[in-house]
Amino acid sequence: MSHRGVLQLKSLVVRYCPHGGSSRGAREFVRDKFAAFAEANASVDCRAELGRGKHPVVKGAYVWGEDKVADGRNLSAAEILKLAEGLRNTSGRKMKRFDKPVLSMTPSIQGPASASRKLGVKLR
Repeated sequence: MSHRGVLQLKSLVVRYCPHGGSSRGAREFVRDKFAAFAEANASVDCRAELGRGKHPVVKGAYVWGEDKVADGRNLSAAEILKLAEGLRNTSGRKMKRFDKPVLSMTPSIQGPASASRKLGVKLR
Protein backbone atom coordinates (compact mmCIF):
# COMPACT_ATOMS: atom_id res chain seq x y z
CA MET A 1 0.00 0.00 0.00
CA SER A 2 1.30 3.41 -0.76
CA HIS A 3 1.00 6.43 1.45
CA ARG A 4 1.15 9.63 -0.60
CA GLY A 5 2.62 7.70 -3.51
CA VAL A 6 5.38 5.98 -1.51
CA LEU A 7 5.29 2.21 -1.02
CA GLN A 8 5.51 1.40 2.68
CA LEU A 9 7.35 -1.91 2.19
CA LYS A 10 11.08 -1.29 2.49
CA SER A 11 12.47 -4.82 2.13
CA LEU A 12 11.17 -8.31 1.48
CA VAL A 13 13.07 -11.44 2.53
CA VAL A 14 12.13 -14.97 1.50
CA ARG A 15 13.85 -17.55 3.72
CA TYR A 16 13.69 -21.20 2.70
CA CYS A 17 15.46 -24.52 3.19
CA PRO A 18 17.37 -25.93 0.19
CA HIS A 19 16.29 -29.52 0.83
CA GLY A 20 13.24 -29.50 3.14
CA GLY A 21 9.87 -30.71 1.86
CA SER A 22 7.90 -27.81 3.31
CA SER A 23 10.05 -25.37 1.29
CA ARG A 24 9.26 -26.87 -2.12
CA GLY A 25 6.92 -24.04 -3.13
CA ALA A 26 9.31 -21.39 -1.79
CA ARG A 27 12.19 -22.88 -3.83
CA GLU A 28 10.00 -22.83 -6.97
CA PHE A 29 9.02 -19.22 -6.23
CA VAL A 30 12.64 -18.11 -5.85
CA ARG A 31 13.73 -20.01 -8.95
CA ASP A 32 10.87 -18.98 -11.28
CA LYS A 33 8.97 -15.90 -10.07
CA PHE A 34 11.13 -13.97 -7.61
CA ALA A 35 13.19 -12.10 -10.22
CA ALA A 36 10.07 -10.90 -12.03
CA PHE A 37 8.55 -9.79 -8.69
CA ALA A 38 11.74 -7.88 -7.80
CA GLU A 39 11.83 -6.16 -11.20
CA ALA A 40 8.18 -5.16 -10.96
CA ASN A 41 8.79 -3.71 -7.47
CA ALA A 42 12.09 -1.90 -7.94
CA SER A 43 11.62 0.30 -4.86
CA VAL A 44 11.54 -2.78 -2.59
CA ASP A 45 14.80 -4.46 -1.57
CA CYS A 46 14.07 -8.15 -2.37
CA ARG A 47 16.35 -10.89 -1.02
CA ALA A 48 16.28 -14.67 -0.74
CA GLU A 49 18.07 -16.35 2.17
CA LEU A 50 18.84 -19.95 2.98
CA GLY A 51 17.57 -21.08 6.35
CA ARG A 52 18.86 -24.62 6.62
CA GLY A 53 16.45 -26.95 8.38
CA LYS A 54 13.83 -24.25 8.89
CA HIS A 55 10.36 -23.76 7.47
CA PRO A 56 9.98 -21.05 4.82
CA VAL A 57 8.89 -17.56 5.82
CA VAL A 58 8.28 -14.32 3.94
CA LYS A 59 9.30 -11.30 6.00
CA GLY A 60 8.47 -7.70 5.19
CA ALA A 61 10.16 -4.68 6.78
CA TYR A 62 8.26 -1.41 6.54
CA VAL A 63 9.18 2.27 6.56
CA TRP A 64 7.51 2.75 9.94
CA GLY A 65 9.91 0.28 11.56
CA GLU A 66 7.42 -2.56 11.85
CA ASP A 67 8.00 -6.09 10.55
CA LYS A 68 5.45 -8.63 9.39
CA VAL A 69 6.26 -12.31 9.00
CA ALA A 70 4.11 -14.69 6.94
CA ASP A 71 4.45 -18.45 7.22
CA GLY A 72 5.12 -20.20 3.91
CA ARG A 73 5.04 -23.79 5.10
CA ASN A 74 3.74 -26.27 2.47
CA LEU A 75 2.53 -23.51 0.14
CA SER A 76 2.85 -23.52 -3.64
CA ALA A 77 4.84 -20.93 -5.59
CA ALA A 78 1.64 -19.09 -6.54
CA GLU A 79 0.58 -18.91 -2.89
CA ILE A 80 4.01 -17.59 -1.87
CA LEU A 81 3.63 -14.92 -4.57
CA LYS A 82 0.24 -13.97 -3.06
CA LEU A 83 1.91 -13.68 0.36
CA ALA A 84 4.60 -11.40 -1.07
CA GLU A 85 2.01 -9.26 -2.86
CA GLY A 86 -0.07 -9.11 0.31
CA LEU A 87 2.91 -7.84 2.30
CA ARG A 88 3.62 -5.30 -0.45
CA ASN A 89 0.02 -4.04 -0.41
CA THR A 90 -0.22 -3.48 3.35
CA SER A 91 0.89 -0.39 5.22
CA GLY A 92 2.79 -2.21 7.96
CA ARG A 93 0.98 -0.47 10.77
CA LYS A 94 -0.69 -2.36 13.58
CA MET A 95 -4.43 -2.75 13.41
CA LYS A 96 -6.24 -0.37 15.75
CA ARG A 97 -9.46 -1.23 17.51
CA PHE A 98 -12.04 1.50 17.97
CA ASP A 99 -13.77 0.89 21.31
CA LYS A 100 -16.10 3.86 21.15
CA PRO A 101 -18.37 4.76 18.25
CA VAL A 102 -17.27 7.58 16.00
CA LEU A 103 -19.28 10.72 16.73
CA SER A 104 -19.69 13.60 14.33
CA MET A 105 -20.76 17.18 14.86
CA THR A 106 -22.74 17.19 11.59
CA PRO A 107 -25.74 14.88 11.26
CA SER A 108 -25.83 12.28 8.52
CA ILE A 109 -27.64 13.17 5.30
CA GLN A 110 -29.09 9.66 5.21
CA GLY A 111 -30.59 9.97 8.67
CA PRO A 112 -29.76 8.13 11.86
CA ALA A 113 -28.72 4.49 11.60
CA SER A 114 -31.17 1.96 12.99
CA ALA A 115 -31.54 -1.82 12.95
CA SER A 116 -34.86 -1.65 11.12
CA ARG A 117 -33.21 -0.08 8.06
CA LYS A 118 -30.49 -2.69 7.82
CA LEU A 119 -32.70 -5.71 8.33
CA GLY A 120 -35.80 -4.44 6.58
CA VAL A 121 -37.87 -5.37 9.66
CA LYS A 122 -40.33 -3.12 11.44
CA LEU A 123 -39.60 -2.67 15.14
CA ARG A 124 -42.23 -1.81 17.71
